[in-house]
Amino acid sequence: MVELLSKWRRASARLLDALGRTPTPEEVARMLGLARKKLPIIKKAIHVHQAVPQTEQAEGWSLGELIRDENAKCPAEVLLDSDTLRHVLRRIDQLDPRAATIIKLRFGLGGGEPMTLKEIGGVLGLTRERVRQIEAETLASLAVELDGAPRARIQLRHGA
Repeated sequence: MVELLSKWRRASARLLDALGRTPTPEEVARMLGLARKKLPIIKKAIHVHQAVPQTEQAEGWSLGELIRDENAKCPAEVLLDSDTLRHVLRRIDQLDPRAATIIKLRFGLGGGEPMTLKEIGGVLGLTRERVRQIEAETLASLAVELDGAPRARIQLRHGA
């Protein structure tokens, strides 16, 4: 990204000389052969790059350290999710063995890939509808037990 920003500056300077005016971002992107859809990312990187004091850049700040990852969870959320998952897994182990197996297979708990209702039914010798009913009953009972606790905000997702 730093290399791209450097190329961007050089291309902007060349276009400024050639056009006699400040080039538009689209003109610079066209000169560099960049896709139009990358412009918002480049504009944000240029803005961040210009906003950082030069002393910090000289000390080795990378662009990745300067742009916040919107998808990253804060350490407190990671800890809470981990604690909640541990609690849920402990509670699942206390369930009826068939219900526990269905929940583990359905959500991929224990390292496997999440399975469909039909796949679980094939493994356990049940119909897809019966597996769905057991899953719904079990999740409802788990939700009631977790209700009111700080952990209640987590939801099981397929593949969690």
